[in-house]
Amino acid sequence: MTHAEFTKKRGTNDYPNRRNIRGGWRKVFHREFDDKDFTETYYLQFDNCALQNLQTIHACVGLSNSDGIYNYLYFQCPTDTEWSAIYQFMEYVNRNLNVLYASAGYEMAINVLHYPGSMGYGIRAMKDLKYVNSEETEWYNLRFEFQFGIPCPNFIQILCPAWAKKIGNKVPDGIYTKTEEGKLFLDILNRTSGEICEPILKVVETRYQVLYHLLKPMIVTPERTRFMKKEDWEKRLKRFEEIPL
Repeated sequence: MTHAEFTKKRGTNDYPNRRNIRGGWRKVFHREFDDKDFTETYYLQFDNCALQNLQTIHACVGLSNSDGIYNYLYFQCPTDTEWSAIYQFMEYVNRNLNVLYASAGYEMAINVLHYPGSMGYGIRAMKDLKYVNSEETEWYNLRFEFQFGIPCPNFIQILCPAWAKKIGNKVPDGIYTKTEEGKLFLDILNRTSGEICEPILKVVETRYQVLYHLLKPMIVTPERTRFMKKEDWEKRLKRFEEIPL
């Protein structure tokens, strides 16, 4: 999707330490997964993090056959990637996998190679960043939930049929919808002349609040990250309710 090259990998046995990729990511992928029985969850992550710079691409795969554990894919790509490319990538994944939930928006990038405490520093800074998520705050603990749910609205989301029924038939203005492969796509992006563009901030704020209330029947509360104070975490959970209409 990004036409970039992975340089580092982290696997089940060396998490969270990064290793250089030798032989290409496909070879690493098969070496990591081909002999596993998947009675537990196995992880493999690729990125291009280095001492001198933040990672600009990141891919994480978590695979398991265990009951109550959802397989998941997690990606980060450069901020200059076109929304249309991200949307098309999500369409591609939806056509090839049985998607329960998918979501796309702004994510926090870190560099633990340069500064081991960067995760905590970045997460604490997020208390004032309403539209930035992270694996640590929004997604990490939900991977292990039996009662799975959506932690927050995002620029783009895909809902399975069971979840789509929870929002009813009436979708407010400003939210684009379509159904593909039985799944409901929802987003707050603009479409003009065949392009998919991000609205101005004022419009984003209004649409986020509308989307939040639309998705509220299925929104769950993630466990508080250890990097954020209780009062900051509670404020973050209510960040979309506080946006004035």
